[in-house]
Amino acid sequence: MSLKRKKNLRHILLVITIGLLLSAMVSAGYYTVKSGDTLWKIASKLGTDVSTLQKLNSGVGSVIYPGQVLVTPSSSSTYQTYTVLWGDSLWKIANKFQATVTALKTLNGLYSEDIRPGQILKVPSSPSNFKPEFNQDLLARLVHAEAEGEPYEGQVAVAAVVLNRIKDSRFPNTTEGVIYEKSAFEVVNNGRIYEPASLNAIKATKDAVSGWDPSYGSIFFYNPDKIPGWNWILSRPIVRRIGNHVFAR
Repeated sequence: MSLKRKKNLRHILLVITIGLLLSAMVSAGYYTVKSGDTLWKIASKLGTDVSTLQKLNSGVGSVIYPGQVLVTPSSSSTYQTYTVLWGDSLWKIANKFQATVTALKTLNGLYSEDIRPGQILKVPSSPSNFKPEFNQDLLARLVHAEAEGEPYEGQVAVAAVVLNRIKDSRFPNTTEGVIYEKSAFEVVNNGRIYEPASLNAIKATKDAVSGWDPSYGSIFFYNPDKIPGWNWILSRPIVRRIGNHVFAR
């Protein structure tokens, strides 16, 4: 076979492959991992296979965790288009349409998070397909790490701040996204987040998830005694103080 024919054949195969990938992307949906789930169980439930789930969710191996959102094949999902504006990022667009960065990358065949103004992206037209669930274990560990020794009301308020961020379009819309957001919480950087939660922290988390918000809608909290000099967070409107923590919007 001549070199030219080989190149043409490769080009045809590449076009076919891209077409197949795009058809799979257009039919993507979402599934929130529940306690006890495995990739095999999820694949069986959705009528697909583990290999397909792993292809739709780059970076996902065999280990998944409750609260994690997976992109799944679903012929019932439909999409609209969105034109990227100046200042947009995939994270901002994902929050705007109640999706995930991974889902947007999959839908649009993106290999990085780089986008440009004027670029047209596919986005979910049915936000209700994405229903984030709270990862109470992770949230309880954050409460324990950040508010151990604080009044019980203050522990509930710390959990409430995370829940308020999940509902706020300026922040990620999952427990993991909020807590592991870069530089959001010192206890993630120093490793305390991996310590088991106390019974008090678990109870406080459950109270917050049930609707108690002693922070009164705050999305920030900090200990002013641990902030040397001026810090941007000091400019946020203060809502109240509980124990050593100040809660702000």
